[in-house]
Amino acid sequence: MRMEVSDQKNTGIFAEKIASLHQEIQNRRPLVQCITNAVTVNDCANILLAAGASPTMAHHPQEAAEISAGCDALVCNFGAIADYEAMKSAALMATRLGHPIVIDPVGVSGSTYRRTKCIELIKKAGADCIRGNYSEIAALIKNDRTVVGVDAMQQQIDTQAMQEFARQHRLFLWASGETDILTDGERLWYCKNGDPLMARITGSGCMSSALLGAFLSIENSLESVAACCAFVGLAGELAAEKTAQAQGGTMTFRLQFIDTISLISSQNEIFLKNKIIIP
Repeated sequence: MRMEVSDQKNTGIFAEKIASLHQEIQNRRPLVQCITNAVTVNDCANILLAAGASPTMAHHPQEAAEISAGCDALVCNFGAIADYEAMKSAALMATRLGHPIVIDPVGVSGSTYRRTKCIELIKKAGADCIRGNYSEIAALIKNDRTVVGVDAMQQQIDTQAMQEFARQHRLFLWASGETDILTDGERLWYCKNGDPLMARITGSGCMSSALLGAFLSIENSLESVAACCAFVGLAGELAAEKTAQAQGGTMTFRLQFIDTISLISSQNEIFLKNKIIIP
């Protein structure tokens, strides 16, 4: 169902939360293991470095568990479905050690194989948060094919089904779209930060998932998911402004997005522009 969300609350409180978590990422420099697809591996590594975290992109199944043991968080991106065994090995180790796991279900809306393997990973190893677009989250919830391609962001989503799925699997869900939807199974929050240019470059979702691993390594909570969501959206808004000033296009925006992440200060008043909505 399509949502009309307008009530905005707790902007000041979340500004402090975003700043605090971002500062802790810079202080602790968490090591985030990303098993991600070849299209965005460089962007994911650079966005983590820009935020103050440390990336490792190790994905061989023979080393995945060992690497996972030395990391602070794990991000499994199903654009790298060929590396599923590495994901499973790393995730089992992360669960054993209590490290947060982020799953990005890339492509599950159009691939039965990916969807089956994603659900299998959730059941076998668990997950702390699943972050995907409306179409991908809807496909997981229904365990069925949904809209793919350019119409994916317009996919309608059942928020009650989201809450039920989150409760059943004891995890957070972050469904990205024009309005991002966040839930822990009980609470249902929204975030309206971001810019349309984010949907016009490949990798904005993958980079968001990578950053989420860093945020959850500091604090594993719905508040942390919301803070990351707003942080990414605010960076997108700033990057879009800089792109317009430079009369640039999508490639300029892509570079400005990573630059903006690297230049945001934990004291920056930009965090007061967060649009986290708690109905």
